[in-house]
Amino acid sequence: MTGHLPLSGSRVLDLTRFVSGSYATALMAGLGADVVKIETPDGDPYRQQGTRRLADQTLLFLSLNSGKRSLALDFRQPVGRAVLERLLGRSDFLVENTRPGRLAALGLDYESVHERHPELIYGSISGYGEIGPDAERGGFDLILQADSGLMGLTGTPACGPVKIGAPVLDVGTGITCVMGLLAAHLVRLATSEGQLVSTSLFEFALGSLTSVAAEVLGGGPTPGLLGNHSPVFAPYGNFRTADGWLVLAGTGSEDLWQRFCKVLATEGLAADPRFADNAARVAHRHELTTRIERALAGGTSDTWRARFEAAGVPAAEVKDLAEVLRDPQVSALGAIQTLNHATAGTYRSLGPPVRFDHQPVPATGPAPVLGADTVAVLTELGYSEAEIDDLLTSGVAVSA
Repeated sequence: MTGHLPLSGSRVLDLTRFVSGSYATALMAGLGADVVKIETPDGDPYRQQGTRRLADQTLLFLSLNSGKRSLALDFRQPVGRAVLERLLGRSDFLVENTRPGRLAALGLDYESVHERHPELIYGSISGYGEIGPDAERGGFDLILQADSGLMGLTGTPACGPVKIGAPVLDVGTGITCVMGLLAAHLVRLATSEGQLVSTSLFEFALGSLTSVAAEVLGGGPTPGLLGNHSPVFAPYGNFRTADGWLVLAGTGSEDLWQRFCKVLATEGLAADPRFADNAARVAHRHELTTRIERALAGGTSDTWRARFEAAGVPAAEVKDLAEVLRDPQVSALGAIQTLNHATAGTYRSLGPPVRFDHQPVPATGPAPVLGADTVAVLTELGYSEAEIDDLLTSGVAVSA
């Protein structure tokens, strides 16, 4: 991209852990911010979690923390909290994902921080939101998939509710948080006033249900497990072919449905009164699916995909993750970044899902070694060499 990254020159004080918060601040690092990740002296929990490692680093931690700096600091101690306070005064954003109210005892809740640093924008991510009867409940992506109704739509009566394979609520909530922080930044440019930006996995999950919830809010029936097909469009789902599965979107307009029928070349399909319009097709989805899969059994997924796409009917083969990461489209977008870590060596990670001036966001630095930037950050904050030595000797701060 041309010029500076959007957040160049700004600093983020990162008090996050786990996926949603860490992903949000990693995006901000990708957008050019100096993200100072505050870790307790024993490190972020994800430094030890996960199933695969590169040398002494987990791939889970590496993937969520590229481009950040690590200040290992015990801010539960008064002297450590004084360091954090000085850093607050030199930061533009603070992002945290603790349960609501948990930081108040340390004077790090929004109200306390805003009183001392009114220009700071404070980002807060939680499981269920900052107010309401469930506000104090903790929740990971899996828990919120169940509690938001999302898992209640995913799966079939035969297999029961199924979780989504990737942590989409964590990632989506992280993106939503960054969207709010950037909006608040625009307000601050005009008013010089910071504000609280709060979001939650529960709220993002509700947002993702918008089109399905509209039917229920409008007095329609409560959908059950929806399996591989849409409750409001048909044909719109996953269909078996001779060698696998093909996702087809053969509705959206009646013209699209006619083109779908022409490709399928199944006699009488377009004229069948059971399939006369979208509502009728939804009502007779089982019969329609049977007719479609009977025709698709005569060819491979790849062959059918090419035929449907040539007719302007959206279609896609169901791919596994390894296939996707090798896909030429992924390469063309520059979606995978290669980074070089001080102890783990070279690793690859997905970059921010946004482009500027037709170019991907340039790769940031790798994820930091625990305490790699402790001395540098303390020096920037004006601490003398002797004061830094005292912090390190006492164990309040840790340097790599």
